[in-house]
Order: sequence, then C-alpha cells, then structure tokens
Amino acid sequence: MAILAFGAPVTGIRGTIGGVTYSSNKSGPYTKLWAKGSNVRTGPQSINRALLASLAARWRTLDPADRADWDDFADDPAQELTNSLGEGYYISGFLWWNKISRELIRAGRDPLESGWNVTKPIAPEILTLRLSAGALTSQITYALNTFDPTYDCIIDMCLGQSIGAIAKPAKPLALGAWQTPAGTSLDISAAVASAFATLQVGQRAFAEIFRQHYLGYRSAPTAIAVNVVA
Repeated sequence: MAILAFGAPVTGIRGTIGGVTYSSNKSGPYTKLWAKGSNVRTGPQSINRALLASLAARWRTLDPADRADWDDFADDPAQELTNSLGEGYYISGFLWWNKISRELIRAGRDPLESGWNVTKPIAPEILTLRLSAGALTSQITYALNTFDPTYDCIIDMCLGQSIGAIAKPAKPLALGAWQTPAGTSLDISAAVASAFATLQVGQRAFAEIFRQHYLGYRSAPTAIAVNVVA
C-alpha cells in the first residue's frame, strides 16, 4: 500500500481504476493494487484475529463516558502521529484503546477501562546489550530506576542472516516483556534461547528496547546493534 499526497486542483480520489484502488483513512489518502483477500488463517493470524475480536467486544461494554474520555485523549495534539510522508494524522479513541490494550496484554497486564491519562515515556537509555552463543549471560544493562518501579521493559529483536552481515532484516520478533525490572541489569538469556534456535559468534543482532508505562503507554524504541559473543 502506498500513501498519496494531493495538491490543487486534485484533492482526493476514491474507487478502483485499472486494477488500482484509491481510498483514504485516518492516516491520509492511499493506493493499492486491487486483489481479492485470501483469508489465510495461520496460527498467529487466528490468534491475532481472536484477540482483536475480543477487544472490540470489550470496547462496546465500556461506559460511554469512558469511551468519550478515550476519544478526547485521541484528539489531543500530543497524540498526533506521522505517516511516511511526514504528514500528521490522528487515530480514533477506539484504536488508541485497542493499541494500549494489546501492549498491556503483551506485558502480562489487563486492559484498562477508565482512568487512563499518561504522558508518553521517553526512550530508555540502555548502557550495554550482550548476546551470547555460549555460557555467558545474555543481558542488557541500564541506569538504576530506568524501569523500576513504574515502567515495563519490552524488547524486540532480529538476527542478521549471515556472519558479518550489517543489514538489518525485516521487522524484529517480539523477544519478551518484563514487568518493572529492578536493579541495573536484566537477564534475557531464556527469552533469547526461546526466540532463536541457534546463535553464532559474530552474528549481528538488532534490538529495539521500549520503556512502557505500567498503564500501557510505550516510548519510542532505543535501537542497538551488537555482534554475538562466545
């Protein structure tokens, strides 16, 4: 799907012409090739669809005043998002609630219904990241109170396809989520072993580490790339 930017005299296009569909959503106008959906139902897709359906049903049970509060939050200038063309746009209160709820569930917490008013956290300052293919501990280190007692640590990660590769692969995997980890270091060995069958010395690892408020609002990622050690 490609995002479009219009100017005078054309201000918008909707419909399908020559196999290309033009439309618009809260992110702005876009175009894509028309195709009949295959409705593939892999395991992860089925799980995600079930989650989205359950959250939509739960949203409908919220008190109207709570839904209105989420809409007010979504309309606030602080919640403006930016698309790939650098244009600002807003999403609805329902989509914000859905996004926050999914991030809370990933961190092992329950979705919120009311009382949510949190400032977006700043990205965490990660001092070191170590990935070990051997007996050493895989871990991150950070300053005291970076996460504890208010923030959860969320890590996504992917590996280069070959030794010495420096190009980052596609979207990282969801490595793990840790609720308000105390101290100045976090052992991620078990999560790494579960996510990746093998690690090779010299292989490049790409991590995105988020600071997520225990009520669900997530920071921008801190990106780190390191080589796997012995």
